[in-house]
This record gives sequence, structure tokens and C-alpha cells, in this order.
Amino acid sequence: MNRSNEEDIEKAKSLISIGAEIAGAAVGGAIGFFATGPVGAAGAGSLGVIVAKAGAKLLGDVADRTMSAREKVRVGAAAAVAFNKIEKVALSGNEPRKDDFFNSEEGKRSDAEEILEGTLRRAREEYEEKKILLLGNFYANMVYSPGVSTEEANYYLRLFDSLTYRQLCVMSLIMMKPQYSDFQNLRSHDYRTQNANMQASTVALLQEIYALYNLGLVCVRSAGGNGYVSLLAWHDIIPLGLEFTGLGERFYKLFMGGGSFSLPDITTIAEALR
Repeated sequence: MNRSNEEDIEKAKSLISIGAEIAGAAVGGAIGFFATGPVGAAGAGSLGVIVAKAGAKLLGDVADRTMSAREKVRVGAAAAVAFNKIEKVALSGNEPRKDDFFNSEEGKRSDAEEILEGTLRRAREEYEEKKILLLGNFYANMVYSPGVSTEEANYYLRLFDSLTYRQLCVMSLIMMKPQYSDFQNLRSHDYRTQNANMQASTVALLQEIYALYNLGLVCVRSAGGNGYVSLLAWHDIIPLGLEFTGLGERFYKLFMGGGSFSLPDITTIAEALR
């Protein structure tokens, strides 16, 4: 049975409102984006109307699926963050991407719907709920990132799914390091020496960082600053030398760009890496 656009919008608003426990104030902005149907997105121009229609259609479909109460909260929160940011960016004068991301054909939905479904699926299943806001941020950034293909975005979603919240905090620490003096006094040599009485929790953290290295998201500059270190294991990591690769920086900007992290969570990691 085909639903009308108005029915999709009502289902979208209802699902988004459920996410308030996690998304907080973002819920109001997202509901406002859909408040009067496609006309409510007119501030973003004709493309804004397309974004609203595609979003409402997919959210209406997702709302009809069987989910637990907690899964609805997660999905609603991710959607709230996504469309709240889309509205804010649109109102600041920016336009959504103008490629074929929002185009649909008979028998084929748009890439925008595909990526939104992938985003919400991961939100539904994500038990580390601190990651959920970043998923919403990712979809919003995709709407304004014409240089990122659907194929690349799908890879990033699977990559994100494999990372822990703490690994994402490590990436945020790397990005924030130049601006925060408290993050510039990290250990300046590796762990092959002076590692007596290391706690198992520190080793676990270093293993997580080593996993980021193996995924090609981070690299490590040598202690002298000349060139980069090839890591054979966690004990080769030099915390002060941690940097993004090109892939890592692109990944970070899509998921964390314009998003927010808990500073205490990042500070805890920095303290363990001193």
C-alpha cells in the first residue's frame, strides 16, 4: 500500500520525537524541517524540498518496521540529529549537493535514501549509544558533500560500525591536539622501553589505536619528526606522533565534522597516553 507524502511526514515526525532522550534539542529542529511538509524545507530551495521528501519517505518506511522501544529511540535520535543539522546548514545559506544523489528512477530509489537507511540501520543496532549522534551527523554531512560517492559512503558506514566509541575519541584527540595544550604533552617515545607495570587497560587502548593504524586511518610520525614509523605491534606507537592519514581525515570530517564529543572522555584517553 502506497502512503501519501503527508502520511510519511507524520510518521517521520513521530519517530524523530521518540529520539529526544538521546538527541535532546535536535528533535525540535528536525521536526521543524518536516513541520509543513515539503514547504517547510523551502528555505533550502528546490533541493531542500527533495531532501525533505526523500527523508520523509524513508523514515515513514522505517517507522513501519518492527523495532524494540530502545531501537526506536536510537533511530529517532540519529534522524533528529541529521535533519536538525540539514535545516541549520540550509538556513545559513548553503545548498545540498547538486549531483544525482537525490535522483530516483522507476524501480530504483535514490542514493540519498540508500545512505539514510544504512545510517539508521546502524543506529538501530548500535549499543554504544554515544556513537548515535555521530551517525546523524554523517548523513547530514553527506547531503552537503558532493565529492563523496555513495560507494565510498557505504564503506565508511561499515568502517564506522567496526570502531568503538573510544577509537572515535582517539581520532578526535588527534584532531584537537594542535589546539589544546593539555593534549600536547603525550608520551613522545614508544612502549618498547619504560613499560614496566603498564596496566592492562592501557595496553587495550594501544591495541585499539593499533587497529586504527591497520585500517589506514592513522599514522605515527617518528620521535625525531622526520618521516613515519612502521608499526609492528602496539608497543611501537608514539602517542605524540599520532596523525591522520588522508583517509582518516576524510572519515573524521564526515562523521565528526561539526559534531561534538565529551571532552572528559577525550581527556581520559590523553591521560592514559602520557
